[in-house]
Amino acid sequence: MPVVILVMVAVLVAVVTGCGAHRYDGRLVAADSLMRNDPDSALALLEALPTASLTTEGDRAYHGLLLAQARYKAYVVATSDSDINRALSYYRDHSSEREKLTRAYIYKGAVMEELGHPDSAMYYYKSAEATAAPDDYFNLGYCKYRIGELFQAQISQDSIAILMLKDALHYFTLLNDTNYIIACYGVLGAVCGVNKPDSTEYYLSKAIKLSQQFDSTKQYTYKSKLAGFNLYYKKDYDCAKNISMDIMRNGANYCEESQFYYYAVLSYIYLGNIDSAKLIANIIPAPIDAVDSMMHYDVVAELAKAELEHEKYSNTLSKNMDLKTNYIYGLQGKKLISTEKEFRQLQAINNAQNRITNLNLILFIAFIATVFLLVLVFTMKTQIKNHQTRINEIYHQLDESLQHLEQEREKNKHNKTVSQLTAYRISALQELYYDIRVKAPTSGDNTKQIIPLSSLLKRMNERNELLKLELRDTFWEKIKLSVDGEYNGIGSFVERHYPDISDKEKKLFYLSCANISPQIIKLCLNYSNAKTVSNYKIKLVREGFGLNMSFEEFVRRYLTGEIS
Repeated sequence: MPVVILVMVAVLVAVVTGCGAHRYDGRLVAADSLMRNDPDSALALLEALPTASLTTEGDRAYHGLLLAQARYKAYVVATSDSDINRALSYYRDHSSEREKLTRAYIYKGAVMEELGHPDSAMYYYKSAEATAAPDDYFNLGYCKYRIGELFQAQISQDSIAILMLKDALHYFTLLNDTNYIIACYGVLGAVCGVNKPDSTEYYLSKAIKLSQQFDSTKQYTYKSKLAGFNLYYKKDYDCAKNISMDIMRNGANYCEESQFYYYAVLSYIYLGNIDSAKLIANIIPAPIDAVDSMMHYDVVAELAKAELEHEKYSNTLSKNMDLKTNYIYGLQGKKLISTEKEFRQLQAINNAQNRITNLNLILFIAFIATVFLLVLVFTMKTQIKNHQTRINEIYHQLDESLQHLEQEREKNKHNKTVSQLTAYRISALQELYYDIRVKAPTSGDNTKQIIPLSSLLKRMNERNELLKLELRDTFWEKIKLSVDGEYNGIGSFVERHYPDISDKEKKLFYLSCANISPQIIKLCLNYSNAKTVSNYKIKLVREGFGLNMSFEEFVRRYLTGEIS
């Protein structure tokens, strides 16, 4: 039956949307084909194109999108968002153009970023990510890349930037897009910085190696970042000097930043070669931004210090401190007001009735929709019935567990330690029982009764809410206390020796040690299927702990002292 439904839906979608896509002006298509590898030529072609010759609304929207994209890629700073707004408005009303709508959101975000509105930029990047097709790897990767770079500018958001850039790297690797793979490695190296020195060196070295392999001039920009890393973190002044001098000799015109001059000067100063430092200081280009100005003051201060000009050193240091304070304050003022909102899935679908003129086709669609609705109602009723049965089973299991624990507590009431541990376990299960009872639908339905669709939808919503069960911290604290006490501190041992496992994996470990059934573990941790719980336990031991054994064997060996 599900296969039949999918086939019918596919036929319906094909009929509704298969009336033909917009045929764009060939000159626009040609400009788009140049966009990836030669954006300057694409921009020249678009700017030379008379807008009066674009006779359709679709061509004018496409032209606006390509103009915004080409200007951004050719480093022409945006002064207005009128072109991209025209494109975005059109593609929002023509949802069949999904890839172009995704691009319109991306470059609307890029324009807003250049206009000084990072919060709006974040909104449009996330909207693009939500709109992109699952197999649109380039645009998905580019969304992640832009979001990562946007977070890089927020001095307290490095961890989020790293996650976004790693996702972008994954998509570009699927496409084997070398240019963006190199770019992701380079930006990751810059973001990691001194907080993650091993990662910094790894990512920058990968970017440089790939750049050299594919003859990319980007290598000099990444070499500059690596020189700064060696200078400031590793204190390897000789290495920093050699890298900086290599850039000056072979790639000064290709490097996207001028900091390598400063790295060379500072390296020579720290190595005691003041004459060479002064020689290079005289050829450093004038500062073009706040970062360059801070570097300039650093160099002047260090030269003054090396030449024992104490007053000049003190004055320069004071100016630099003021500049750094203003710069950092400015960055903090650019906080994103909302970084991880839930974005609406854009569903601007063309009105099917505007495309359907044949009465027979309308009747056919009505018939398909009726059949689909009947199957949907039947399926939902069956799911609700099965769900209620599973909930009742869980109640029964919890009742049995609580009865068993009460017996254990009664049996060991003279042993205060065992009695206390059992009390923790009972209290935790009572909390769980209460949370499930509060959220679960409790009314027993006569499945033969005809139930209105609105009631079914409401019940399905209750079921979905139950699957999102979030347990209180007190539940987990009691489970941990009982497991640690019963198993000789096994939970603390795992958290201490395997700090890289996730919080969800820790919870799985504690629930499994507490002899909680797979059905209840599934509910506690929002797993899709109780049958997968055992697979997750095997994965935890083998991948999380790095041991080739079962979960039960791990517990047994710990208790016998074989694992310590």
